[in-house]
Amino acid sequence: MKKKKYVIVNKRRFYAFLISLLVVIAIIFLSLLSNNKAYSSNYKTAYIEVAIKEGDTLWNIALKHLQEKQDLRKLIFEIKQFNEMESSYIYPGDIIKIPIEQ
Repeated sequence: MKKKKYVIVNKRRFYAFLISLLVVIAIIFLSLLSNNKAYSSNYKTAYIEVAIKEGDTLWNIALKHLQEKQDLRKLIFEIKQFNEMESSYIYPGDIIKIPIEQ
C-alpha cells in the first residue's frame, strides 16, 4: 500500500491560508473568552446610595452590603469603579453608590 504524497503547488497561497485560518481561530477564541456585557442605552446597574458618616470606611460599608458568595475586595473595586473614585478615601457627607446584583 502506497502512501499518497501531497505537493504544495503555490506556497504563498498555502501560507496565506494558514495565517488567515489561525487569525480566524484566534478571533473566535478571544471572543468566547471575553466576558464583557453588551452595552446599550437600556443597560442600567441597580445601586444603593449611602451617605458617609464620621468613622465610615469603604471596607466597612462594603462589608455591610456584601451579598452571599461575593468577594469583599471585588465589591470594593466595583464600588470605586462605579463611583469613578481614584482612591479609597471617603469623607463625611459624601454619597456613594453601591452596585447590587439582581
